[in-house]
Amino acid sequence: MKKSLLFGTALLIAAGSFSQNSRLTKPTGIIHAPFINNEVPESLFQQKSSVITGPVKKARPAIKSNAKIAVVTATNFTGAMNMFGYLLSTQKPLHYTKGINVVSMVSRKSTTYTASSNSNSGTIVGLWSTNLGATWDETCIWANANDLARYPQGTVFNPSGNTNPLNAYIIGIGPFTSAAGGWGGPTNGHWFASKQITAVGNTTPGSDQQSAYYSGGFLKPQYMNRNSIEAIEGGLVRSLGNIVNDPAGTTNLAFGLRGILMTKGMFNAGAFVWSVDTFKPPVNTRSDGSLIMGTSTPIQAWSENGAVGYVITMGSRTGTGPSTNGIQPIVYITTNNGTSWSLLPAQDFADPINFKGVNDRLYPINSNSNVICANFQGTEGWGAAVDYQGQLHIAAMTYGHYSNHVDSLGYRYTFGSETYSYGHTQSFDHPVIYDFYTKPSGGWDYHMVDSMGTEGPSGTSGEPGYNTNPWSSGTGKLGLDARIQVGRSDDGKIIYYSWGESDSTVVGLKWNIYPDINLRGFDIPNYKVTPRMNITSGVTGADQQSYFHFMSDRAAGSSSACIEVPFTIEYNATNNGDIQVDAYYLSGAQMCASNFSITPMSPKGVGVGITNANTVNYDVLAYPNPADKATTIVVGLKEASNFEVTIHNSIGQLVDTYRLNGHVGSNQINIDLSNFKSGIYFYNVNVGGSVVTKKLVVQ
Repeated sequence: MKKSLLFGTALLIAAGSFSQNSRLTKPTGIIHAPFINNEVPESLFQQKSSVITGPVKKARPAIKSNAKIAVVTATNFTGAMNMFGYLLSTQKPLHYTKGINVVSMVSRKSTTYTASSNSNSGTIVGLWSTNLGATWDETCIWANANDLARYPQGTVFNPSGNTNPLNAYIIGIGPFTSAAGGWGGPTNGHWFASKQITAVGNTTPGSDQQSAYYSGGFLKPQYMNRNSIEAIEGGLVRSLGNIVNDPAGTTNLAFGLRGILMTKGMFNAGAFVWSVDTFKPPVNTRSDGSLIMGTSTPIQAWSENGAVGYVITMGSRTGTGPSTNGIQPIVYITTNNGTSWSLLPAQDFADPINFKGVNDRLYPINSNSNVICANFQGTEGWGAAVDYQGQLHIAAMTYGHYSNHVDSLGYRYTFGSETYSYGHTQSFDHPVIYDFYTKPSGGWDYHMVDSMGTEGPSGTSGEPGYNTNPWSSGTGKLGLDARIQVGRSDDGKIIYYSWGESDSTVVGLKWNIYPDINLRGFDIPNYKVTPRMNITSGVTGADQQSYFHFMSDRAAGSSSACIEVPFTIEYNATNNGDIQVDAYYLSGAQMCASNFSITPMSPKGVGVGITNANTVNYDVLAYPNPADKATTIVVGLKEASNFEVTIHNSIGQLVDTYRLNGHVGSNQINIDLSNFKSGIYFYNVNVGGSVVTKKLVVQ
């Protein structure tokens, strides 16, 4: 979301217009460069009486093709001290656990909740429902006099083979601030809590409460471990944070964002034993010496059985060209339950051949109209899921970098007096949500999920949309965004997406200040998508006020019949983020087999589409594999074509390149491995823009 930012010098950019081939050219606008540590530090708990409101709502026009498919109801089921615990959609406090049919939510306590001891603003409550939100139970899982829990995320750990909810455990993880005040000092750190859910209504936390301080302990280097929590049945619980030099640093160099830290919880005799994995993405360096990781919210996604997993962050990857050194996904993969990880090769997500639909919708860099550099800065949220084939889906937006220089990657174009991120004037010039996904044959493909008519307003004074933003806070305002999220059916055959969006005819501007939730689904085996479903329009308690929504990354039900997706929204009557907010559970958001009725269109046109632009018409084989001194890569072509083979090591560095004039039939490339170190390599075969990526093991 758009939160408190530090900005560099504003730049004016020359005007441009659409060319005849729909290529976007440079707009008129001002751009900003944020300091990467753009968190909003929460005060311990300070009420604010003043209220700032947005524009008066206009009458909503009749909804036509955007109507709901399912009947949804909104029920107030809990609350929290303030809105800070719900700020980031990547926190994932809401989950569905199939084996025991439990929907769970982990939240800070409401103002009326009192823990049996040490009750304060940092008390954490776990809630669960066994009937898809019709009724809820709750229990205290964390209360500490000095370590005040914040930014909770949580899930349910289900022991292997268990079908009884009373044998499962609610887990919560997040950062804490010291009762002495402030963030980032040695007495701050992270809280880890679990409790068996048999203790209905119990206001005393369980015995498994663990604090990890910045000044020492098993997780000393981590920062804001509050992202993308996952639990595998009978397996590990995992959560992501960042590795930094100084959590209180106020410049990129001092803050020193330099990696990802994964905490892993192994259940043992009623408690969790925590350990860590670390990831150091290969990224470029700014001139001040700081590493260019573009977001402080890494995410993860796992297959249902936990064998295949991905860790994703954004950054400017080393060893890439002018079109690919922007802020783009950097992806690690495991196929052995996390025992070992490999870095996927870099991908140009604005490739004019394989990603033409993306390329056409991005502005070129300011210094060269022929260079398109995709920017995944994540200002509208993002998410990831793994499908039934073990393939990764990243749901995100992207826009064109203003510059591909390492010191200017935070700058972006803006439009008009409202300084929008998009022009909103022509068919290609609007926010678009994409699903970028890996392919079983190697490489990446994508489809366009949908477009949006509004953008999230900033919570920082003087920044885009701030004056229109209705949510006040002691730190200024709370930034709003679309909170793009993605999930899957339990069998992984359906991928679904949600985002919050306002009706611009109601708002009168392009700011997303009175949101409803939109939902779409993608049936992968049958290659069908649903229409857009506005699931909250007309719903009492949710209509035009579906703020700060969370979506479960697992759905209840069967992909062959109907699935139901759990949602929550959070708000209060005054749009004041510093005081008590209420949480509403949305039940009834269903997608049935009959709803997947749309045949995907080509993304080369305007609107929603799915592409097979990367269709492979050749075969690839390496033998021997594993290999020792040499191997042979065979490319079988169905028609004559030039092609390229590149080999990368496990951290994505280019090792070797071969270019051949291919003929019909088998084309052999003999690879001398005598100078290769033992380990895992990846080789890419590119034939006419169609790419296959495969693994090569050197012994």
